[in-house]
Amino acid sequence: MLDPANSQPTGIMVAIKTIFFTLASVIAVNADWRASFTYADGGQITAHGFVDSGCVNFWKTNSKIVTVYFEDNINTNTLDLYLGAGCQNLAYKAGPGPSNVPDRIYRSYRVH
Repeated sequence: MLDPANSQPTGIMVAIKTIFFTLASVIAVNADWRASFTYADGGQITAHGFVDSGCVNFWKTNSKIVTVYFEDNINTNTLDLYLGAGCQNLAYKAGPGPSNVPDRIYRSYRVH
């Protein structure tokens, strides 16, 4: 709303704009984590989230994973790869950035 006397935004509009820009800043700072898994056969799977992923089973298990790229966020900083489904038998821990992982068939992962 504008004040008809001087065509300036009222206090309510200023408050709404302040809240909007604050929320936009918080969302930008707390961007999603992202992970990319590259397979020996040339395939690639990507994943993303905001908080701990919990245990995730890979749907592709017929080729070895050779590289992982992980972008962390304020809530996460580690990606774990497991040899077994259900996050059994931890085989590799990756931090942010690219990782040449041991060429193996991994059955699950967890971002935390």
